[in-house]
Amino acid sequence: MQKNVVKIHSASYSSQKGIRSKIIEEVVLKIHEQNINLGLSREELFLVIDEALTNAMEHGNKWDPSKKVNINVQKNSQYLEVSIEDEGEGFNFSGVGLSNSGLKSLHPRGRGVFIIRQFCEPIWNEKGNKITLRFPIAR
Repeated sequence: MQKNVVKIHSASYSSQKGIRSKIIEEVVLKIHEQNINLGLSREELFLVIDEALTNAMEHGNKWDPSKKVNINVQKNSQYLEVSIEDEGEGFNFSGVGLSNSGLKSLHPRGRGVFIIRQFCEPIWNEKGNKITLRFPIAR
């Protein structure tokens, strides 16, 4: 991120299915309290964060409640960034979610990164266990 960074939210959460929605609601509420115009509905923002958080908890931490997911939200004048990091081994993210083949096949699995890419720019760390969802701030 660039200068003039405003930190909005930072917390660690246990990888438990039962608290996922509550975590997302908390993060979305913190973002909406900032009155940031992302050009997205609350439901769309919820969906994108849900996909990324579920991937971290399920694929990264294997739903192990002893493993944490760290979420950091910050903004500058151009972008809102939501970073989600798990304790997993990471994965090779190159090319993931670039085609819509997952949607065409109507499989209920494997569409997460494709959906994320429809609403923001995903950026992964080198290891592949941290995604930053970069949303442009509408003017």
